[in-house]
Amino acid sequence: MSLRGHIYYHFSTGHYTFEPDLCVLRRLGRDEAQACMADVGPVLFAGDSVTRYQYLTLIHFLASGKYQHPFNGSKSLSNAHAHVATSANERFEKLWEHSEEQVERHRKGSDLYYNTDRDEGLEHAHLTLPLHANASREAHLYYTYVDVHSSQIKEAIEWAMSKREDWRYLIFNMCAHYGRTSMNTLSGHIITAFQWANLTYGEAFARAGTQLVWKSCTTPFKSFQDKIDAEEEKIARYAAFARVRIYDLRTVVKAAFAQHLTTTWDDETVHYLQFMYEQWNDLLLNIVCPVGDADADADADAVGPEE
Repeated sequence: MSLRGHIYYHFSTGHYTFEPDLCVLRRLGRDEAQACMADVGPVLFAGDSVTRYQYLTLIHFLASGKYQHPFNGSKSLSNAHAHVATSANERFEKLWEHSEEQVERHRKGSDLYYNTDRDEGLEHAHLTLPLHANASREAHLYYTYVDVHSSQIKEAIEWAMSKREDWRYLIFNMCAHYGRTSMNTLSGHIITAFQWANLTYGEAFARAGTQLVWKSCTTPFKSFQDKIDAEEEKIARYAAFARVRIYDLRTVVKAAFAQHLTTTWDDETVHYLQFMYEQWNDLLLNIVCPVGDADADADADAVGPEE
């Protein structure tokens, strides 16, 4: 289903908000979001750098109830290049170090394990987050890097299943490393990998209630739009048949395009300013978190930007 809508700027908070025409998204408070992710997890995010930045901004929000820099900024969690370093490996090491420091600062007792080696294309992470409202409960969110081809999704699933079998959501995306000439292979790679996953792990998925999820393509280049839309349509047809869920971020991106908003670092990149990741995280939490009364102790007002 396509959620047509608009993106609005709120002067009081300095934040943008995606508002579908047919409904209004909630911005959950810290405690409510933490409790929800403990209920619906463990969750794995598997994808390229766009997914990495969404993961890092989400875990910062879960730990603190706030987002860091709507337009990136110094030591931004949505831009590795904002971290001073002498090499690519060191730059990404500093990005993850900063994320670990932020999470621990905002939630004592939390643990962000990460393993990164840019030369090898390796990134894994696991956040263990004790809830503020009830430290005996924990939320578990994982991330692993994939860029192209079904083989990488298969490897990511094998890695995930070697860690645990009680997954609730395995969320996949890989678009940014496909060019115009290779974009028409995207749907085939995704469908092949998901078919393999269900054949290989179907019984384990059924026991745990594990749901495979495709996170739709956010690549912003106008010249790619027709090809991406065609590939997404093929994936959507397969998803309807195979009961794979679609986490539709492309609708938010296209709403921004239609309003001529500047959403990426520059015209040549697939990477977004942090306020876009906020919208995507709000959408995710609205999808997976049931509507109900917020916890009385939820920090509902803690949504302002943080330096």
